[in-house]
Amino acid sequence: MRPNAWVAITSIIFGLAYGIQAASLPRAPIGNPMAPIYFPMGLAILMVFFGALLFFFEARKGLNSDDKSKRPKFHFSSMKLILVVIALCLLYTVTFDSLGFVFSTMIFLMAMLTFINGRQRVVMNAVITLCYSLGIWYIFVNIFQIVLPASPLGVL
Repeated sequence: MRPNAWVAITSIIFGLAYGIQAASLPRAPIGNPMAPIYFPMGLAILMVFFGALLFFFEARKGLNSDDKSKRPKFHFSSMKLILVVIALCLLYTVTFDSLGFVFSTMIFLMAMLTFINGRQRVVMNAVITLCYSLGIWYIFVNIFQIVLPASPLGVL
């Protein structure tokens, strides 16, 4: 089967499972009781829709006609990038509650950008990290009014 067909099937299954879990979220005690469900349910619907769309387009090409010549070559550097991203995501997950949103996001982004862009672009990486972390924190806390984990210092 074509690789994109497997991606489509995975997206559909994951979207359905996510939608079932989203439907079982608790209702809001005040305001619109369905408000906490809208975004996750919309995300689940989009995953299923785009998965079905991708599967449709792959089926039109023929699910068993696998064109191996168009597949990209897999190199060790790709595996290294994947493993570093997984490790940084795990580090971000572990430090998120203890260091707070801003500091854990800064560590994650700085490490990721340094790995991808190299150490010679440290100033650019630092500016992007600082602006993104503080900008997203401001948007979530002040505009969306979502409480994010605070740092141990009590600020941000």
